[in-house]
Amino acid sequence: MNRENQRSFFRLAFEHPLCAELKIIGLQDGLETKTGKIAIHDVSAGGMRFWSDIDFTNELNVLFEAKFIGLGKPYKLLGQILRIKEVKPRIYEYSSKFSLSEAEESALISLLNAMSIKLRKMKMLSSCSFCTNEELELFQLL
Repeated sequence: MNRENQRSFFRLAFEHPLCAELKIIGLQDGLETKTGKIAIHDVSAGGMRFWSDIDFTNELNVLFEAKFIGLGKPYKLLGQILRIKEVKPRIYEYSSKFSLSEAEESALISLLNAMSIKLRKMKMLSSCSFCTNEELELFQLL
């Protein structure tokens, strides 16, 4: 069966993951806020795929906020976790979709295009929050 790629946006895959802070928002009052580091493997204006050592399996369809640095500028993206799978013991891969305004979507597309051009020459950019070796060890990526 030949399935076409149904994505609406250009997807930038990172050879070296981009690290971000993720916070689950919109939890019922009285529940502890869940936050943690994530390793972004690919991202588009429509969503991203990332790894985390935090088990958000009970948070499917709950909103999250992800913060990272892209080309020296902070970005904050709101999204929703769609799929979860355990890829290694206690390491989870998440697929998500974003809930962005038109302006936020446009800014993200511009960032991803600029990063794509710069990443053709280098695996990592110092002006972005790429994962350190210590963070990669945390996600069992080294």
